[in-house]
Amino acid sequence: FLAFCYPYKFCGIINISVEGLHDVMTEDPETGTYKDCMLMSHLEEPKVTEDEEPPTEQDKRKKMLALKDPVHTVSLQQFIYEKLKAQQELLGEQGFQSLMETVDTEIVTQLQEFLQGF
Repeated sequence: FLAFCYPYKFCGIINISVEGLHDVMTEDPETGTYKDCMLMSHLEEPKVTEDEEPPTEQDKRKKMLALKDPVHTVSLQQFIYEKLKAQQELLGEQGFQSLMETVDTEIVTQLQEFLQGF
């Protein structure tokens, strides 16, 4: 049963992963590479214009809390790459390739574009 069911679950996971990447990745027009726009750095200071108030203590606390959230600290692109690499090591090159062949070719192409450079 697992041998039959696993490829379908894998396809679903890859589809959801690519959908998530579409939601959080922005393309750098100069380099053509993608960047996770949800990542935050504690070094980033919010840009304050003349008509805006400087950040309040509450704003600073919210930012500190957000910096502990994996959504803002873990690159989805890198996470997916590492999980696929681990799966490849577990199954071996041929087994992993067989599994990837069950995924729609357009989804695989999109995934490769997002993971380019890893």
